[in-house]
Amino acid sequence: MDQSRDWKAPGFVAHYNALYALSEAEVRGYVERLDLRGTDVLVDFGCGDGFFLALAAPRVSRAVGVDSSPRQVELARRRLGQFSHVEVVSTTFLEFDAAGRTFTKAFSRKALHHLTDPDKERFLMRLAPNFAPGAVFLLEDAMFPFDRKDLDSRLPQVLKEAAAYFGPDWEAKRGDILHSLREEFPTGQDFWAEAFRKAGFCVAERWQRTCFLGGLLARKEG
Repeated sequence: MDQSRDWKAPGFVAHYNALYALSEAEVRGYVERLDLRGTDVLVDFGCGDGFFLALAAPRVSRAVGVDSSPRQVELARRRLGQFSHVEVVSTTFLEFDAAGRTFTKAFSRKALHHLTDPDKERFLMRLAPNFAPGAVFLLEDAMFPFDRKDLDSRLPQVLKEAAAYFGPDWEAKRGDILHSLREEFPTGQDFWAEAFRKAGFCVAERWQRTCFLGGLLARKEG
């Protein structure tokens, strides 16, 4: 990996957190969409510096943040130290051990595209037994309304939309976005929907913010 985009490097983590930080209003929107309640056990895959969990924690009975970046885990633990019912686990997504936990709500934003498509399916299938019937998973990520195989032909349109979406920040973010599109594993929304279906979830909602950023809300059946 390019050292400038190494999640183990504090410099890149600082760059990412400064350039891609969510607003409190955005995070509260996700919290409301999840309809968090006092009995919920929440997991955040790719919790970063813990900003989402800090706003979500007062609404749930227990919460777990998962991240593989040592610096992000350090920042998250510092931010969330006041919450005795919140744990931050330093591990990769595929190696995360749910350790008998049963989750009722899950959140992940701009993190699971680091998994290849086969690993996305493996990740969901492995953890599906740890979700209670009716559990909700909110995923928003680098996600296309077309198949990943069509990305090269659609790249000019994707970059045009990205420039409009990011506005004045586009030039600062352009290199990161291109790296993500070309070197990481964003995929089609239909692929994600099918992966959730195989893992025993029903997709209740889908949305596309742009042609490169979309999401879905899935509910565990059973």
